[in-house]
Amino acid sequence: MQVEAIYENGKLEFVKPLKLKHQRVRLVVTVPDEEVDVSLRDLVSEEVLLRARAMREHLDAVRDAPLPPDDALPDLTPKQIDRIKAFELREDR
Repeated sequence: MQVEAIYENGKLEFVKPLKLKHQRVRLVVTVPDEEVDVSLRDLVSEEVLLRARAMREHLDAVRDAPLPPDDALPDLTPKQIDRIKAFELREDR
């Protein structure tokens, strides 16, 4: 059953009165993401944040690296050529 409630200072108040069979009931509450005030630091350790930052910097460096000129690219391997041909066959269908 879905019911609407308002959260205020740690308490839920049902919009329409609701009589429950027991004094204590476990509920699942959906809270809009924009209403949650939580810092990433509250969720993960400093070590994880440092590793994530290092990974992001590495990824940014790879993305921002200039492409080599065509004449500096290595020759295609037989496996790469087979894959290119396979994709060409797919396009022909």
